[in-house]
Amino acid sequence: MRWLWVVAPTLLVGAAAGLVHLVAPGGFTLFGLVAIAVIGLGHALTDLRRRAEPPARPAFEFFAAPLLVAARAGRAFALAATVVLAALWLDFGLVALSVALALAAVPAGVGGLLVARLTRGASVLRLNPGGIDVRGIRYPWEALDAVELNGDRAVPRLDLAVAGRRRPVTLRPAGVDASLLFLTDLLGYYQTHAPARGAIGDPAEAARVHGLLLSARLAAGLHGGPRPILVAR
Repeated sequence: MRWLWVVAPTLLVGAAAGLVHLVAPGGFTLFGLVAIAVIGLGHALTDLRRRAEPPARPAFEFFAAPLLVAARAGRAFALAATVVLAALWLDFGLVALSVALALAAVPAGVGGLLVARLTRGASVLRLNPGGIDVRGIRYPWEALDAVELNGDRAVPRLDLAVAGRRRPVTLRPAGVDASLLFLTDLLGYYQTHAPARGAIGDPAEAARVHGLLLSARLAAGLHGGPRPILVAR
């Protein structure tokens, strides 16, 4: 099902180009509107209808939602196809086509990277005894200065203040298929409990910390907030 989201937008854009060319030759504007509608519909069916809060699951490795990654790749490829087809449609010559191909290479490259991520199953966030990996970049626990849940309920974000970086490392709901509130508590726990880090990776430890953090938040009467629960060992 996920691969359908990768190829369907481009196929629909191509079908729209062929149909418009047959029904209304020279209908460049109509083709552009249809292509925008196809790409926008894909966005509406995925990002805009995504559930607001995924469940808090016991784990040390967290991934992006596969359907969202596939849909973004599909939109990127559809945009690249739209640019190339528009250049062919207008027939401004080889130079214009070369420029269009260069412009289309950007979204096509993004789509390729997303497909590679989808194929490899690369994680967005992974906890290790020595630090955390965010989108493939390692940050030692000692460099993690603060863990905060910021923004608002409609547009939340998890900010990781890392020593040596002017801006925080940010995770958003659309980028990771996990509860940001739980990730805030999870990272905050290991940030402040160095002796417990050695057990990271053990499924039993994941289950223990999951229950501990959720129980602590419920016991404190907290269902949200900008700072993690700090649980004594």
